[in-house]
Amino acid sequence: MKDRFELQGDLLVLDHETGLIWQRGGSPEPMVWKDGHAYVDQLNKDRFAGHDDWRLPTKEELGTLILPEENRNTGLYADPLFGTQRNCWSSTEAGHHRACYVDFYYGDIYIIEDNYANYYVRAVRGQQK
Repeated sequence: MKDRFELQGDLLVLDHETGLIWQRGGSPEPMVWKDGHAYVDQLNKDRFAGHDDWRLPTKEELGTLILPEENRNTGLYADPLFGTQRNCWSSTEAGHHRACYVDFYYGDIYIIEDNYANYYVRAVRGQQK
């Protein structure tokens, strides 16, 4: 049986379940939500991993990376291929100046003021549902 997540080179992870291709490490630093959009724009400008169609994932897409069990080595509900970034922004807005993020430590999706918190960005490419 094939593993769900497949490392593609050093920079990308293919999710065989959803067909999405994820940035493996995500942003090197956490940032506020609006800066996450600028980060993805820069990935596209730089043709990160040879592609220029990167985007912030929806909360549903990012939520598919939450695993049902905590990884004992990382303490996160995420495959260790993705590293140890605890919180990642989604593209999903939740009202005036609020956005959704995934917390891989607790394994759930939350809403917060978009300029209040600094979280990581894990860009994605592939079909948007």
